[in-house]
Amino acid sequence: MLPEVRILALAAELPGEPVALGGFFGCSEAELSAATGIAALYHSADGDGPSALAERAARRALEAAGVAPADVAMVIFATATPDVNFPGAACFLQDRLGLGTVPGLDVRAQSAGFLCGLELATAFCGNSGPLQARPTLLAAGEVLSSGLDLTPAGREMASRLGDGAAVALVGPGTAGLAVRALEWATDGELAESFWCEAPGSQRMAGRVQASDFETGRIYPQADVAALAPVARERLADALARVRASVGWRADQVDLAIVDWIDPEVAQEAAAAAGLDGDGQVVVPTRRFGNVFAGGLPIALAQEMPRLGAGARILLAAAGPGFSWGAAALEQGARA
Repeated sequence: MLPEVRILALAAELPGEPVALGGFFGCSEAELSAATGIAALYHSADGDGPSALAERAARRALEAAGVAPADVAMVIFATATPDVNFPGAACFLQDRLGLGTVPGLDVRAQSAGFLCGLELATAFCGNSGPLQARPTLLAAGEVLSSGLDLTPAGREMASRLGDGAAVALVGPGTAGLAVRALEWATDGELAESFWCEAPGSQRMAGRVQASDFETGRIYPQADVAALAPVARERLADALARVRASVGWRADQVDLAIVDWIDPEVAQEAAAAAGLDGDGQVVVPTRRFGNVFAGGLPIALAQEMPRLGAGARILLAAAGPGFSWGAAALEQGARA
């Protein structure tokens, strides 16, 4: 009988140094940080898409797990900002790592992308087919900076969205993070409340038009204030459900990572779910901005060094789609 499927290794990549954006919006860095609650944002170098960021993280994850690239069975890449329009970022990451012709696919679930990818990866690794007993490489990351409006008109989104990636190696093992519960959902009725309209294939006159630059259709748009009660309620409910499904009391949770574009709302959602103990809650957006699919795994990789055997972890995220979800993970014995 094969060992339980787990996250065997995890590594993250935040590109370069924090960027200074206050000058674009006519304010100081301190004023910008105070307004958003975000300590730092990172922007990828020109020419580096999410596959470049994920490659760096993947090589560290593979080395940590002692897994050769040739042993990877599949690549799943959760991203809303692939390197090019098509093909997907998984194809480029597969080539960068020299993985041969293993299957590769992209997942488009935005901020819930890591949760969606994790569900797929554990299912693939746990089935009785050819992927069984071989690890899947799950990447999650974004390069949002190349599509932001760095003028005062674009301040609301450009001051909150950043770049980064993380890679999890998912496969059978006795050490690592076991997935005890996971759920995610999408509410398409809210799709236009947090979106980037252009370029889009539904427009027969051309995917990008000159007027799109004037109207801002090419930039991410969201009514952050109007979405606050929706995000707060759905994140809190998802956290409470996955915690209850595994029988953990709130005070038995060692770490809760809660991700949303407004860090204050994420913190409030955690508190509404009974998670407000000292050092118990981490909000990724406070540390490095909103990175959609990359937020949860980047923060989890940052926190892993302090988590001992048996640590109980909750993850929750919400974002465009409108997609949201949560998971309960448990740290196994150390190798």
